[in-house]
Parts: sequence; structure tokens; C-alpha cells
Amino acid sequence: MLNHPRFHRFRVAAAASAALGALVLAGCAPAGDPAATDSTATDATAPGAGGAGGGETAAVGTCGSVPEIGANDPNGLLEGMSTEVQAGYNGFPYEIQESAWADFKSEKSDGFTAAIVGTAPAAPFIAAYQDALTEALEGAGVEIVLNVAPNDPSDVPGQLQQFGQALSLKPDIIFFSPVAPEPAIDLVNEAHAAGIPVVSLVVPIDSPNAISVVYNAVLQSMETASALFGDIGGSGEVLEVTGVAGIPNQIFWDAGRDHALELCPEIDIVGSVQGLFQPPLAQQAVVQYLSTNPAGVDAVIQAGTMGWAIRDAFVQSGHEVPPMQDLGASQGMAAYAAQNPEFTYYGSITPPVAMAQGAAQIGLKVLEGAGPKVNQVVWAPHIIDSGTVGDFVDPSWGTDDGTDLTSDEVYFTDEQTAEFFANPELGPQSAN
Repeated sequence: MLNHPRFHRFRVAAAASAALGALVLAGCAPAGDPAATDSTATDATAPGAGGAGGGETAAVGTCGSVPEIGANDPNGLLEGMSTEVQAGYNGFPYEIQESAWADFKSEKSDGFTAAIVGTAPAAPFIAAYQDALTEALEGAGVEIVLNVAPNDPSDVPGQLQQFGQALSLKPDIIFFSPVAPEPAIDLVNEAHAAGIPVVSLVVPIDSPNAISVVYNAVLQSMETASALFGDIGGSGEVLEVTGVAGIPNQIFWDAGRDHALELCPEIDIVGSVQGLFQPPLAQQAVVQYLSTNPAGVDAVIQAGTMGWAIRDAFVQSGHEVPPMQDLGASQGMAAYAAQNPEFTYYGSITPPVAMAQGAAQIGLKVLEGAGPKVNQVVWAPHIIDSGTVGDFVDPSWGTDDGTDLTSDEVYFTDEQTAEFFANPELGPQSAN
């Protein structure tokens, strides 16, 4: 027999008295004055907050709306870019700086060489990203002189040694996926002194000497969490499933969660288990939590890629699946949400292939003198909810399919990529 979690009280109440919805959302007030923030976003409402991921939107500054943190852009370097591009910097943790490569152009016109210093492909997203980057560079005629990654995703010294090996080969450019960005800054500076651009992948580096091509992990965390919290009525007990403590993506997810909680003071995080971004471990951890907390929870938030395994943990434990945040969604979890339109669901699409192709394009444009305007090229991950997830689902997918949900239609357009360059006509005009 299924245990029905407490979130049903919110759904029943909403169905019985829809007119109270605005009052429920308004009761979750912001911790501070949203008018005092410096936001470049033009739409501060989370997608579909207010009704199973596809209903009313929450008022600005209330639980369910996108927190307005703004961009850290004291010099106005983003001014003149489109509102869509600027909105992607909302909550981004680092200051936007002028790129040290703004006036750079390689002495070569072709025959470029590159080194790739990746990270251990423990997660499917990373494996797909690094394979796509290699394919994109080789397809553009770039000779890859080194392609390495540490065996352990926490091996910072080993990765730094590999970066040093890359420097010794004197490639024209280095593509680097940092395990920990701060310890790598000295090597990034050394590469700059040697005239070797470094493109930081997935994780940003806080330096003008690197060109970070990343997604805004803080924004995707706070936007989906706030929408989920608003959708359960702005109050309730929530379980969180974390990844790997101390790594950048976990830190950024934590920051986004905290921004969302500031707008939702009646949300209570009653449990925290560690899934290490590995679905089998996440499932095991949630099953163990439910064995000692049989009442269940009103919702689940998770740091990424573990959604389908968390769902299976609730089913395995005899619980109905509660409303869920599904960052780095899988095809199986998306299929489940599409098949169950009343299921409250907020996820994100972070397409590894399109992102890797974009990084390769940007790196080649730097070599060919396009002149990057800023050091941080930031994309806002595409958010999906119960009302939109079906647009990305193939009916043939099974609900147990752990393949990353992706779409080539949700990443930067060619026109948006051009906005980041002073001379966009130089270098590749498209990522594919």
C-alpha cells in the first residue's frame, strides 16, 4: 500500500479553493527588499509556479518567483547585450571582468593545436561533454596534442600536474575542466604569460586570464527550487539530496537553494542525504532515509542528475513520489513526468553536446582574433516543468532510462554567441 505524503494537503486545498492560491504564495515573503537588488533579468517569475508546474506565476519577491540577485557587473560590461543573455547572469557568483584576451590573435591562421585537461567522467554528463568536445575540435581540423583527465574526480594535485604537462607541450589553446578552480589560477596565469588561452569548461574560473564557458548553476538551482517551493504552497517539509561536498557545482547549488529559501521561510529542510551525483548511491541513501522517516516529505530537491533514482527510492519504499526538483534531467524522469501530468516537476536541460560544441567554437574564435568582451560566458540552463516537459520527450522512452535529457534547440543561438565578441565575424559562425 502506498504511503501518501503530506503534499496532498496542498494539492487538495488548491483544487478546493483556487482563489486562495495568491494568498498562499503571498504569505511566503522575501527575507529582504527585492527592490534593492541589481537584477538584469526581465522576468522574475519561476516557470509555472502555482500549479503542478504549469499554472499561475508567483509575484516578484514572493515564494515561487525567481530570486532577483542580479549580475556582479560593476563595470557594466554586459550593457548592450540582449536581455536574454543578461538574464543568464542572475545570481552568477563571480564578478564579470574584461577578458585579458580581448586583443589577442594567434599568429596562425589554421593548423591549430589544443590540449584537453578534463575531469574524471564519473557522471554521464561529463563523459558526453568531453567526448563531444574532442569530436568538435577534431572536426574543425584541430590537432589534439594531449587529452587527459584524473582518475579520481577529487584529485586536484593530479589534475594540476596534467595542466602543467599541457603547458609544457605549448599548444595553441588549452580546454580545461577544473576540479577546483582556485588552485589552478597560478597555472592559468602562467598560460596567459605564454600566450596560451585557457577555456574553462562547466566550472568557472574567477580570473580575466581564462575564458569560462559555463552554465549558471546558481540560477538553475534557485529558479527550480523556488518554483517547487511555491508550488507546494510555500510551506512544507523537504528532503535534500546533495552531491559531493566542497566541489563547485555543489557550492553553487547550495547558494541557489539558500536564495530560494530566503523567499520561502516556511519551507523546512528536514533531511539531507548524500548521493554523490551517482544515481545508485542516491537511491540507496533515500531508501535508508525513508526507512527511519516513514511519514515521508512534501518535496525533494537534489543537486543534479539523481532524479530518476530518487523517484525509484520512493517507489521502492512504498511511498508516492513527491514533487521534485530534477536538475540535469534524465530521459526516464522526463518521460515519467510527461506520463503523469499532475506530478509536480521542475527540471533543467543542460545539453552536454551543444555546450561542448559551443566551447570549441568560442575557443577557435579567440584564436582567430574575434576578441572576447568578458571573461565569463554564461548560459542560463533551460528550465522545464510539468507543462513543458512533454515537448522534449520521445514517446518511446522508458521511465527507467538514465540517459541525459538533451536538446540542441535550447543552447545559445549563433546570434547570442556573437554578442560576446568585439569582432564576431572572425572565427566559426556556428557551433555545428
